[in-house]
Amino acid sequence: MADSPVIQTLKSRIEGYQPQTIAGDYPDAAVVVAISDDAKPGVLLTQRSPHLSLHAGEIAFPGGKQDEDDYDLLHTAVREMEEEVGIPAEHFTCLGALDQRITRTKIRMTPYLGVVPAELEFNINYGELDSAFYVPIDQLLSGKLFSVVDVLDQGITKRVARFQFEQYDVWGVTAMVLADVLNELLDAGLPVETRRGASA
Repeated sequence: MADSPVIQTLKSRIEGYQPQTIAGDYPDAAVVVAISDDAKPGVLLTQRSPHLSLHAGEIAFPGGKQDEDDYDLLHTAVREMEEEVGIPAEHFTCLGALDQRITRTKIRMTPYLGVVPAELEFNINYGELDSAFYVPIDQLLSGKLFSVVDVLDQGITKRVARFQFEQYDVWGVTAMVLADVLNELLDAGLPVETRRGASA
């Protein structure tokens, strides 16, 4: 199947993209921003288990902290994707890295944009996740799912992105990475600041 217009645009735009990096002594984590290779592509998100000690119940990209055995952060991201949702690493075609961001728990997160076959079934690790699902990119681009939330962080009010899809509330660093992709690679024009390599 030929690439959809969205995937064609992502592939062409990311070729010249220079992801912003964040210096400093932070623990590292990595996530996949996986786009389904479909006529109407979606972006893969997960809902974390409410029983987890960190980010319980939140919506997130597949991914996690870097292990000592990981030879780079892309390996971290695809290893975690396979562990969480059962998509084998070899089915993730990486297009490139996106801007790093610092999470509210002070972890430096590197997102990797890529494509996965649409027909793959999830094999969810219910010890870590409650669910996995795709959000249609055309709905994200429409702006109808989007709002801006004011968050107080160490005495500073920050305006951060939020997406409401069905029963799922996507906010924080996950929503900001989504906004990065939509604004910087797909010209969505969402009214929130991106390209800052900032915390969310």
